[in-house]
Amino acid sequence: MTKEELRQDLKKERGKVPRHRRKLWDRAIFEHLSALPRYAQAQKVMIYLSIGWEVDTWALVQDLQARGKEIYVPVVQREPRALLAAPFVSREDLVPAAFGILEPALRTPPIDAGKLDFVVVPGLAFSEGGFRVGYGGGYYDRFLATTKAQSAGLVYRSFVRELPTDPWDHPVDFLVTEDGVLGRK
Repeated sequence: MTKEELRQDLKKERGKVPRHRRKLWDRAIFEHLSALPRYAQAQKVMIYLSIGWEVDTWALVQDLQARGKEIYVPVVQREPRALLAAPFVSREDLVPAAFGILEPALRTPPIDAGKLDFVVVPGLAFSEGGFRVGYGGGYYDRFLATTKAQSAGLVYRSFVRELPTDPWDHPVDFLVTEDGVLGRK
């Protein structure tokens, strides 16, 4: 099975998880991540803005704001292909962009990835070793290779499984599921 076929299968499988179950799991993931000292101690956090049936990050964004953290969100740059960490101000400041993802209009220059303390990463599925199957394009793999920030993949436990990897894949440091934290470091 190719990675693209796997992506399609994973999307269908995730789409079948009932909304009420996702809400319960999202809340548990929020509680596990927000209780982690490395999350609490981070000052500059990049977090994806969830859409559709992704693990919901909006409660985390609110939590980070309440804690007075600097929040950055991913912005897709098509040429050259890259993921940038743009400052997040408010939900009202966002515009639909590539792949239907909400992004801030780039009024302020993005932060250098090396200055981030913590990165929250999306994925369709993750392996216990921290590797992921994302949406294609390698944006997060290239981005994670440029930062020393701790990285956490948010994933429902049933989507932690053996996955094919490529030499350019870059694993996250740990996974946060509804059952708790799985660390590789």
